[in-house]
Amino acid sequence: MLLVRDVFQARYGRGDELVALFKELAGHWQRGVHTVELRGNRILTDASGPFFTVVTELEVTDFAAWQQFMAAEFAMPEFGDWFARMMPLVETGRREFYNIVA
Repeated sequence: MLLVRDVFQARYGRGDELVALFKELAGHWQRGVHTVELRGNRILTDASGPFFTVVTELEVTDFAAWQQFMAAEFAMPEFGDWFARMMPLVETGRREFYNIVA
């Protein structure tokens, strides 16, 4: 299994808005619009460290499943609309991949 973690630094004071958008996106995924099995979908916010940090986590079987998921997501027009609403809320971001070993 592969853990995909996206770490975002929201613009000052915009963390709650970013969380709301990610909850909206998670609802989209829960409706079963993808053929890739998604597990462990979580949204985390900072308890320490830089203010307004928002982290999303998602588990997929492997990199091939991740690529399939992303291709399907980017092909959906509604994702483009969602992404356009997200961009003004974010200062920076990064993606991390972790092998789940236990």
